[in-house]
Amino acid sequence: MKENELLLKKIIPPKTREERDCFSNEDIIAELNQEQIKYIEKRLIELLETDNDYLIAETLVHIKSEKSIPAIFKQLKKSSSSFEKIKWASFINEIRNGDKEMELIAYNECKKMEFIYEIQGIVFCDLIKFKSPRIEKEIEKYVDHKYFLVNHYAKLVLNYNGYSDDKNKTDDSKKWWEFWR
Repeated sequence: MKENELLLKKIIPPKTREERDCFSNEDIIAELNQEQIKYIEKRLIELLETDNDYLIAETLVHIKSEKSIPAIFKQLKKSSSSFEKIKWASFINEIRNGDKEMELIAYNECKKMEFIYEIQGIVFCDLIKFKSPRIEKEIEKYVDHKYFLVNHYAKLVLNYNGYSDDKNKTDDSKKWWEFWR
């Protein structure tokens, strides 16, 4: 039991930038046996009841925990901002491999979004997971947004005019100092 609690602390480190910056628990989860997964799932659901930690929910999504849906839904209902609601709805959508009710919530919240900070553009990464034509149409409205990160993420998730292809392309052209080649 003590081993499992230590494992839980490895899977969900403290909410500090030092502990979570570039953190991924996927390798740890991949090494778990069925007994450990059951224990971790149960504990994560318990934690999610009182803590709106996205990492807990992401971990439950990763292990495809159907049992966690009520706890995630509870966090969705408690959320006040459109961005939070979209995030929680996307977790349920991912666990169920598509969910019309969550898609409707995301669509309605998407129409209400107001960007105060550029970084909020990352919400498009959650919205695109719904694979919904009407949500994609809403995202298209932001490709010319005044905030760079908002239009950047909108273009990226839609692959707007090859935008994400260009970002992933390696440049094989000659450098200016290689003019003789």
